[in-house]
Amino acid sequence: MPERTIRLSHFARTPAFNSLAARLVGSMSVLLFGGLAAVSGLHSLERGRDLAARIGRLLLGDELPEPWQDLAILLPFSLLVLVLIAVVTRWSLRPLRLASEEARRAGPDHPDARISTRRLPSELRPLADAVNAALDRLTAAYETERRFTADAAHELRTPLAALSLRLQRSRRFGVEIEWTAMEADIAAMRQLVEGLLDLARKEAGGRRFATLNFSRIVREAAAGVHPMIEEAGRRLVVEAPASVRLRGEANDLRDLVRNLVQNALVHGGGRIALRLRGEHDGTVVLDVADEGEGIQQAEREAVFERFRKGPGAGAGSGLGLAIARAVATAHGGQVTIPPGPGSLVRVMLPGEASGVGGRNGAA
Repeated sequence: MPERTIRLSHFARTPAFNSLAARLVGSMSVLLFGGLAAVSGLHSLERGRDLAARIGRLLLGDELPEPWQDLAILLPFSLLVLVLIAVVTRWSLRPLRLASEEARRAGPDHPDARISTRRLPSELRPLADAVNAALDRLTAAYETERRFTADAAHELRTPLAALSLRLQRSRRFGVEIEWTAMEADIAAMRQLVEGLLDLARKEAGGRRFATLNFSRIVREAAAGVHPMIEEAGRRLVVEAPASVRLRGEANDLRDLVRNLVQNALVHGGGRIALRLRGEHDGTVVLDVADEGEGIQQAEREAVFERFRKGPGAGAGSGLGLAIARAVATAHGGQVTIPPGPGSLVRVMLPGEASGVGGRNGAA
């Protein structure tokens, strides 16, 4: 048999009842005007007088005097109104109780728990959205902490084990301590810890952006790694307009460029070229290319994972591309390895189209 009962939950989903104020005002108005109409009808009809008389004989054994007749009619209706008010109030506040229960579930055991806004009144939806956004940020921070702990434990295991074995050999067999090897192990652990801390900071967010000249930042980063390039017998070329402006955090963007150049130095070969340009749609594009063989197509996304090292890894920590992607993502951009031959990493960031211009230079 089809359901024919009209429920309050049905009205709660209609546009007219999406507002808590509309629910309360509408419900109370119905009760008020309905009560006035009922009292007026009972008072004007003879049956109302008969009802009052019956109540009086039932309670007092006699008819009620004139003032009490109206009270005898109003009293039952007033009790009914109080009951209806309690029902309407409970119905109107039910979405708040459900939202409180959903918020209470949020925590480390239920990191995806959020407050549903589907049945919330319109006045409370901005608050629920703000709470959900705060929970998203807390979840991201918690996930960053968890990943940092797991990655640090995993990656530090090998150099710690090697260091422990060397110390045990020296203690048991009287072998001279291999100071050079131990210093290399300690340096590797320091590099891992510093890289993980840097990545955790960049993934955590909370930056204060300002309008910057990205061309200047690219040149400063290139100048900082130039001694390493010369020591390796390589060459670095920078091609950039005089001014390419965007909003960002200078230190993070400088780290992005430096990590990409170091990645090309460790994993690539030949000349390293930095090419910066501004597109007509306002996008800022930075290409970091070298003359190496590049990365296989199937591995071009995997190399952005933590500790994923490509060919010729050497002393790299496997965090450079992960840090670069974290910085680009925080600035609303992306870092990719475009399809095609050769070794090329491309950074795309939102910029200010009006600030793009000037002449190209080389360094």
